[in-house]
Amino acid sequence: MATLTRSITIKKPVDKVFDLATDVGKFWACSPEVALRDVQLKPDGVGTSAEIWTHGLGVHFQGHIEYTEVIPPEKIVAQVVFGPEKPVWVFTFKAGEGGTIMTGQGEWHVKAPAVGKTLEGWMAKSHEGFLETLLANFKALAEAA
Repeated sequence: MATLTRSITIKKPVDKVFDLATDVGKFWACSPEVALRDVQLKPDGVGTSAEIWTHGLGVHFQGHIEYTEVIPPEKIVAQVVFGPEKPVWVFTFKAGEGGTIMTGQGEWHVKAPAVGKTLEGWMAKSHEGFLETLLANFKALAEAA
């Protein structure tokens, strides 16, 4: 397993930041690398989903995201599937000095003998810019709301 973790402080109360993040269409669209459609919002958050598109190495990828666990106003767990890549993303929200500390953590598991650990590490490393941009753009969206 390989993980990637980043945090950011958002100058808004936890409940406001969390509520905005439960809308997969607003939250995940904060990344310029991701496009979404067929957004399905569920009242309690669990089962909220969307089809997502991105590209890398000149290749177009289509996938799916679904919120599998939502604990207001503390945590959102999202399962993402892009073919063989299936990271789990966990976003946590807690009060901090100046607002909300939002932490995103991606986790990769590759069940492939001999090369699995190497692939996991590469996948985590390749998502650093994505996570940093997602959090920074979400911060701007949340603080403007």
